[in-house]
Amino acid sequence: MKKTVLTAGGLIALGVLCYVSRSWGQQTTPAGQAHSPQAAAAPKTRIALLNFTYVIKNYEKYKNFQKDIQAQIEPFHKKDTELRKQLEELRKKAEAVKTAPPAEREKLEKEAKDIQRQLEDNAAEVKIALGKKSDDEMKILFTDVFDAARRYAAAHEFELVLHYNDAVTPEDFMSPQNIARKLNTGALMPLYAAPGMDISREVVDMLNYNLRPNSAQGGAATPGAGGQR
Repeated sequence: MKKTVLTAGGLIALGVLCYVSRSWGQQTTPAGQAHSPQAAAAPKTRIALLNFTYVIKNYEKYKNFQKDIQAQIEPFHKKDTELRKQLEELRKKAEAVKTAPPAEREKLEKEAKDIQRQLEDNAAEVKIALGKKSDDEMKILFTDVFDAARRYAAAHEFELVLHYNDAVTPEDFMSPQNIARKLNTGALMPLYAAPGMDISREVVDMLNYNLRPNSAQGGAATPGAGGQR
């Protein structure tokens, strides 16, 4: 049996909005019988794309979380800056007293080691302070986006939503780093998508609309469609 294998180089483009499969057969109608008045319905699958990076970065709740985190980090950052300044001053002193008695040099080294330990302790405290908070907020953001995408898909008759992560500006999109990432990423990353497939902007609009105080209570709003591209 002869087999033909078709390879596609490793990158698969997702550019299908609707895949319609329909089979037409030449029918023979017996004498005296009319053709069926209704044609068989064509199976149809509507697929949407969602850029998770775009949605999260434009979601107002994420921006508020970032502001809160920056406020919490500020005291630790200030302490880190001060300690590093002290450490640099000690290094300059140590450089200037290379010929000083051993006891003086040992004192400077001890002070430098103490400051280094404080820097490490400060970094550990930041990690502890923000660790659980970051995990909780990440779960909240994911849940919000998941629910919004599900509601939008149901309202617009999308049967499948594929998410991906990509740059959100033309400059970042064409950057060498992003290109290298794409070349080393597995399949099912959108290379081209027809207008209307990507619902990222619409999901952002829905998320931010429902954060507003005057949004309808008891139900999710679906603002007018826009389109990321």
